[in-house]
Amino acid sequence: MKKTAMKEERERPDASTALSVGPDAEALHDIACGDVDLAIWTRALGTSLAQEVETLDLDRADDLLLTCLADQAAAALAPRLIESGHAPCPALLADVALLARLHARVAGKQGVTIRLEVVETDACRKFHADYVTLRTITTYRGVGTQWKRVDHERIHALKAGEVGVFKGRLLREQPSILHRSPPIADSGETPLVLVIDSNPSR
Repeated sequence: MKKTAMKEERERPDASTALSVGPDAEALHDIACGDVDLAIWTRALGTSLAQEVETLDLDRADDLLLTCLADQAAAALAPRLIESGHAPCPALLADVALLARLHARVAGKQGVTIRLEVVETDACRKFHADYVTLRTITTYRGVGTQWKRVDHERIHALKAGEVGVFKGRLLREQPSILHRSPPIADSGETPLVLVIDSNPSR
């Protein structure tokens, strides 16, 4: 008997959901659809990246902020990661550079602002949409970004490794999907989160 390979299907953009979900990076391009306010790539962290991130001492690491051209991200990031207190982490460096290039491709702009943050408080507790065009978010360690539709109470969350591109208020005055950092007080969690925005001046 012949076995039929099962292929994971993408959840196609739909005006009633404002959401597009897929198993590969191509899903992120659906954010360009007028009614899509969140596109999700449902990936998991690769073994080497997951192991590398687990070994990082986040108590000794500072937040990193960098503005550069996406295709120059790897070279610009390497010294900044060391300066920020991270041990040499080639898998993390390669992944941040990859997501910077993907963000630039989706946004149609080479200029990116990259933030790698060690989240230690509940500072961003309210659901909101940012005053940006597009924002790419992934969590490398800890609990992921939470999101909800404005007309629903149910709260969803990105898993560690999943990539979300959120439409901001500069593209859509009232996005139908909002997000927030998950509450971590008393949880023992210290998430490591990557945020990438388009830099309109580059």
